[in-house]
Amino acid sequence: MTDQPLFAIASFWRSVGDKRYFAIMTCNANELVAPIYPKAMITILQPDDHERWLTGSYNDVLALQRPYFTDRMTVRGPVFPTRVSTPLV
Repeated sequence: MTDQPLFAIASFWRSVGDKRYFAIMTCNANELVAPIYPKAMITILQPDDHERWLTGSYNDVLALQRPYFTDRMTVRGPVFPTRVSTPLV
């Protein structure tokens, strides 16, 4: 993230008995992520949305499930394509 030093991702956790379960909320991939993984990306929350995520209604949560701004992100490190454009021989 280029617009914030620390960021939050949308997720859920729940305890059932003595076990804990965790799920990360995804959304459609933005233009920066799509070439790497076109299916989806994690839902990154904007700082102003943290409280809304934690205390908002069901509709608030759904509204926050959106791709993050490409101009506020960079990708670094190795890139591993998930699709092969030509058949493997």
